[in-house]
Amino acid sequence: MVMLMVEVSGAEIGAGIPVTTNQSDQGLAVIDGDRIVWVDGRHGGADIYFYDIAGGTETRITNGTAIAHWLDISGDRIVWQDNRSGAPEIWLYDLAAGTEVRLTDAAGGQIVPAIDGDRVVWLDARASGAGGIYALNLTDGTVVRVSSGPVQGNPMVVSPDVSGGTIVWADESIGNYTVFVSRDAAEPVSLANGTAGQWCPAISGDRIVWSEIQPGSASLVIHNLTTGEEMRVPGGPPGVAIFPDISGDLVVWQNATGQDTDDIYLHDLAAGETRQVTDNDAWSFLPRVSGNRVVWTDNRSGNGDVWLLTLEDAAGYAFGAEQNGENVTVLVASEVDVSLAENPSTGYSWNATVSPGLTITADRYEQNATPEGMVGVGGIRTWTLVPENPGVFAFSAVYRRPWENVTGTEDRFDLTLTAVADLLDVPSG
Repeated sequence: MVMLMVEVSGAEIGAGIPVTTNQSDQGLAVIDGDRIVWVDGRHGGADIYFYDIAGGTETRITNGTAIAHWLDISGDRIVWQDNRSGAPEIWLYDLAAGTEVRLTDAAGGQIVPAIDGDRVVWLDARASGAGGIYALNLTDGTVVRVSSGPVQGNPMVVSPDVSGGTIVWADESIGNYTVFVSRDAAEPVSLANGTAGQWCPAISGDRIVWSEIQPGSASLVIHNLTTGEEMRVPGGPPGVAIFPDISGDLVVWQNATGQDTDDIYLHDLAAGETRQVTDNDAWSFLPRVSGNRVVWTDNRSGNGDVWLLTLEDAAGYAFGAEQNGENVTVLVASEVDVSLAENPSTGYSWNATVSPGLTITADRYEQNATPEGMVGVGGIRTWTLVPENPGVFAFSAVYRRPWENVTGTEDRFDLTLTAVADLLDVPSG
């Protein structure tokens, strides 16, 4: 295991823009690609609102029959917990179908759901020792207990999360919060670090981030499940890094000072830089990141509002295998590099296609460095894409031997690009 320490530069990267300006409270926002959902109090309760950035439309999802809490979104699906039946349960709204369905009804309550694709996970308090972390496959309807037993602790610290076939959570059952991970239905594995407390894990691809508390210090830990390497990003000073989130190379968190003036920070793993997102006297909290967008809640207006920052990259954009299946936002006419591992010596290569309006301006292959005379070495295939106009575009690639029939079992890569003309002018809620 390799430990790396990264220093905080403190440089501010932008003020962001308000998504909501209503005088009631809005917050607990989450984001996936060009879609934002949040809890909204404008009607006197706690409803879910949805904003489609690409389409410029806002939709009220729930109608005040229950108090919605702890949202998450993946593609067309929004999940949350609410108490309309008395005990908290997990509900799902399908944006494409316009339908709402209850996902759980076990006695004891189900809370803090997370969703990625067709997988929903949550913390379950069902009786008789049957509680723990549960997962539902929306495709076949199967429900399984992922944890080996009941899970203890503050639900916001337990913070179950899912990315593909990997599920993470924190558990206080052994006396100290410890992060556990289960990959592809395997038995959970502890990522414990001595007596350190590990809080609020989040996952994207093969990277997990959590807040780690030790006597006299606190930091974020980014753990790579593939390599086993860990990198530490210090919180503050002063402050403690809490409620982290991760998407691709970007990690965000709330720097808790205990003074109601917390700020949002961001670390770019590719650039090796930590930068400050907010710097004011407001309380900024619970950030979430997707692609190159960050949302959070703060009270600079006197009530809670949802804020959005879109990170621009004048030099272009670079994506790889970790962004498979994601929706990312880029500037119109910018250069977008997509790089994937390839080994032509095996006969396999990537066959790429794009939707109209997205142009492939370059297609190049670079072999990995190797001693002279060595054969059979793979390399990296890189396409440069340019979106010609604002809109939503698709890039797809299938890894196959050209002379073989397509079976549908081939490895593939899919990326949705939302091209915008400038920083998004998101109207108020």
